[in-house]
Amino acid sequence: MKLQGNNLGQCGLEQLIFAGSVKHNTEDVDDGVAVYKIPHACIITRVVAVVKTAFDGTSPSLILGTEDDDDAFLAAGDITEGTAGAYTKDHFTEMDAGDEICAKFTATSATAGEAEFYIFAVGIPEVLS
Repeated sequence: MKLQGNNLGQCGLEQLIFAGSVKHNTEDVDDGVAVYKIPHACIITRVVAVVKTAFDGTSPSLILGTEDDDDAFLAAGDITEGTAGAYTKDHFTEMDAGDEICAKFTATSATAGEAEFYIFAVGIPEVLS
């Protein structure tokens, strides 16, 4: 079951959210593609990449980040692209509503590979002034 954010506006509840997937041949994945748009301001506490099918090709690299920082969540050394499994990294990253999470995969002559991404997030209540 793929889970979407259910009430990220509610403070104090951490949620596991399906944040999208990519395959080796997803259109424009080598330039980076948006896989999830943050629905409410939140703090991302953990990010998980699940390599469902091992990626092949020469020098495969799968990263996850934002529009401004393409490896902000999972950098090249955080995922073993050629081995199916789950790869996780703890974070404390504030995100605004509308911010996008982007995935990027590069390799020469890739013919296989698929990954799903999940985030753990806690909603940020309305900012008090």
